Amino acid sequence: MTTSTVLQAAIDTSARTGRAKVVVVIQQKGGTGKTTIAINVAAVSGRSAVLSNADESVGAPVVAAGIDIQGSIEKWCARVEDKRQREALPFDYLVTKSKVGILPAVVNDPERHRVIVDTPGFFDVDPDAEWDADPIGTGRSADALREVLEVADLAIVPITPSRMSWDEAEYTIERVLKPRGIRFLVVINMHDPSKDKSETQLDKLKAWIDERNYPRVSHPIRRYTIHENAHENGTLVTEYKMSGTALNAREDFMRVALTMEQML
Repeated sequence: MTTSTVLQAAIDTSARTGRAKVVVVIQQKGGTGKTTIAINVAAVSGRSAVLSNADESVGAPVVAAGIDIQGSIEKWCARVEDKRQREALPFDYLVTKSKVGILPAVVNDPERHRVIVDTPGFFDVDPDAEWDADPIGTGRSADALREVLEVADLAIVPITPSRMSWDEAEYTIERVLKPRGIRFLVVINMHDPSKDKSETQLDKLKAWIDERNYPRVSHPIRRYTIHENAHENGTLVTEYKMSGTALNAREDFMRVALTMEQML
C-alpha cells in the first residue's frame, strides 16, 4: 500500500464510527506554524478521502476549520481557490471567527469524517489560576477555544527547534490538554536541515520531548521556503510544483496525517 492508500483506508474506516473526529492544532505560543499544519494536514487527508468519495453533491469528508478572529484559514483558502479558478479544494473550510455554536453542527454532519481546527496564534491565560483550574482566560476567543476542546478527539501540538516554544508547549499539554483528558501528538515543525546538518538541535528537542513521555511524530516537518510563501501564493502542499523539495514536503505532512490516524 502507498501512504496515500493507507491514509484513505483509515479515513474510510472512521466514517463508520459516528460523528466526525475532531483534531485541534493548539499551542500557547504564536509563530509555531499552526495554520500551515492545519491546512496541509487537511490537504493530504482530504485528497486521500476524496479518492473514495465519488458523490460530489455532498460535502467533502475533511473540513479545515479556523476559530481565530482574523480568519487565517479563509484568507489562505480564498487564494488557493482563485489560483485554481474555483476548482473544488480537496477539503471544505469553515471560519467561525470565534463565534460559538457553529462548529458542533459540522462535527455532527454524517458526511464529515475529519474536522481539523486551527486555533488563534496565541491564547490568553490566567497567570493566577490554580494548578487544577482552567487557565484559559475569558472573552470571545477563550469561549470558542473551550467549545473546540469539548469535542476534540486529538490535539496536535507544534513545537519548533527554538527553545522559545518548548515551555509553552509543555504548558499547553500539562495545563490545558491533560486536565481535559485530551490525547495529544507533538509535531516538531520548522526544522532547518541546512542549518542543523548534524541534527544536534533536533536531537536535543527529541530528547526533551521523550523525557516527558509525550507522543510525537517520528520525523520533523522540515523548513522550506515553499512553505513560507504558500499562504501568499495560494498553494497547498499537495499542489507544489514537482521537485525533490516538494516531494519531501508532502511526505512530511503525510507522516503527520498517518500518525494522527493511528492515534484516532
